[in-house]
Amino acid sequence: MKMMKKISFVLAAVLSILLVCPIGAQAQTRSSQYLGTYAASISQGDTSGEIVVNFSILAEKSLPKIGALKIDIYRTSGDRAVTIWGSTSNGLLSPKSSIRYSYSYTYKGIPTVSYYAVVTVCAGTSTSYDTRTVKTSVVQAPK
Repeated sequence: MKMMKKISFVLAAVLSILLVCPIGAQAQTRSSQYLGTYAASISQGDTSGEIVVNFSILAEKSLPKIGALKIDIYRTSGDRAVTIWGSTSNGLLSPKSSIRYSYSYTYKGIPTVSYYAVVTVCAGTSTSYDTRTVKTSVVQAPK
């Protein structure tokens, strides 16, 4: 009888915790209101030390803010080489409302050093937008 009381108490405690902290609500993720599909890649450039970071975004509808908020370029050692902040003047953000935006950003690195990029893409209005990060593969800057 004592064992049944202990089991009942444990079950009651577990049920109380589940009711207070619903697990299902914590595990849900919100899908993007603005971003549809997006991708980023990295490749060797045409000249010594040059790498090219490519990205493309397809939004759910035509939006005034679409592109890359920033590109972080890292050496494979993990050291950040540079952060390029997105603007319309450097091409990372679209100069006009669009449903789709693609761009290739060229970075002059050190020949024979290997790099990867972390691209933060965005889509939305000027005050409310969704972001996601995409990590590229690794590429060696040409000699």
